[in-house]
Amino acid sequence: MKIYRPLWSEGVLLSPQQFQQQTEWESFRSAGISALASPFPWGVEKVELNDSLLSSGLIQITQLRLWLEDGTLIDAQRSDLPPAPRELDAGQLADHDAVTVVIALPHMQPGVINVEQEGVSADRPVRYREEWVTLQDAFGSEEEPMAVARFNFTIRFAHENNDSWKVCPVARLIRDGQNAWRQDPSFIPPVASFGASPVLRERLVLLNRQLRSRRQRLMAMRRESNERLADFAVADVSLFWLLNALNSHASVLTEYERFPSRPPEQVWAELARLAGSMLTFSLEHDPDAIPGYDHKDPASAFFPLFDLITGLLEASLPSRVIALEMSRPDGQTWKASLHDIRLREEADLWLSVRSDIPAWQVAE
Repeated sequence: MKIYRPLWSEGVLLSPQQFQQQTEWESFRSAGISALASPFPWGVEKVELNDSLLSSGLIQITQLRLWLEDGTLIDAQRSDLPPAPRELDAGQLADHDAVTVVIALPHMQPGVINVEQEGVSADRPVRYREEWVTLQDAFGSEEEPMAVARFNFTIRFAHENNDSWKVCPVARLIRDGQNAWRQDPSFIPPVASFGASPVLRERLVLLNRQLRSRRQRLMAMRRESNERLADFAVADVSLFWLLNALNSHASVLTEYERFPSRPPEQVWAELARLAGSMLTFSLEHDPDAIPGYDHKDPASAFFPLFDLITGLLEASLPSRVIALEMSRPDGQTWKASLHDIRLREEADLWLSVRSDIPAWQVAE
């Protein structure tokens, strides 16, 4: 759809089209500026679903803020209302064990009315719906009614025909053992900010903890040539380059942990550089092992990258911690086998539990 810049001059006759075109131009310009700052200026910033209603077969979004690919901002707290809940129809989803939930906003269509009037049902999806609100003057006590345009977005599924909609995935639902629906904790939607994903933040915190532990061990291996300078022997050249690689990226990744509200591809790039530096010490992998960035599927980029770095750390400087697999011979007993005799002599044993349920339920 062509965009025209209105020519504002004295005595011009005002019409809705002039303000509409001015708004379109400003939106187009803002989208261009965002594209210069990041190649992927869209995705989820915040989304929360009602888990109790979800287990009962109803999708209700309680909090939502996201950017669509066309630069549209949807904020269900500040400027819009949350979408209407959607029922998980057992008949329609009988053949699906997993579904991807998307937020869908109708496309703007030239030459037709793109707003649903209040009290009138449209025969096709339209981008806006009219709503009358009473607003107070910001500098006085006067109140006036005003028609506002609410985004007419809704909850849909990725497997449906969404040709008439601009969509953004927000969650994936899977069935549990009782055939009830729940959120897939491993799913990461396209995110506008790295901090929008609790899973990614958790993996970064864990990685930084591993890096600090390895750096401390490597620094303890250094020799002192004088009071101010550490020295490495020729035989320690591999330790020198490994410590150099870790020190070069540690501060940046720590800042990403402290302030995660930044483009996800920026964090991926720093992780990829760290992995590339550590591949110097690997005989099993080459740079092709570093996964490319995929904004539409962040899990396919970040999870293998985190696993690769963890594996390279373990190969270059094995951890002093060994994870023991535990089996459950009966309902009251868990058992682990101590295959290494060193574990029975000078070892501290720690019980670590990781679960999706609250800590108090695990304790019980």
